[in-house]
Amino acid sequence: MTKFVEQFDMFMRAHDAFKSGRNSEGLSATLFLLANGVVKPNARELYELWESSVYGGCGSEELFLTMLDLGMIPQILSDAKAGSFDVLAEFVDAVGRLDEDAQYEVLKAV
Repeated sequence: MTKFVEQFDMFMRAHDAFKSGRNSEGLSATLFLLANGVVKPNARELYELWESSVYGGCGSEELFLTMLDLGMIPQILSDAKAGSFDVLAEFVDAVGRLDEDAQYEVLKAV
């Protein structure tokens, strides 16, 4: 199996892990792909992984903060604003729970 196929499988296993409520397993695979992977999830793909964690019963705070650290939340909100896809209310709530400075930076970038 090629490295790309192996890492794509890892990406799909991360989705399954998040959907099953195994956030640590999903996060581990996601962080590996971000750090070392040929398959590097973009903002929308990370959002979709986070969305899977919400469907799994508990939104991954760690994945949300990773997206924040990588500066991907403004892009997600901009894409959603443009109608590319819808975001869950839980995502907007998570942005609302950020401290005021972080909220300001996110909203300024949108």
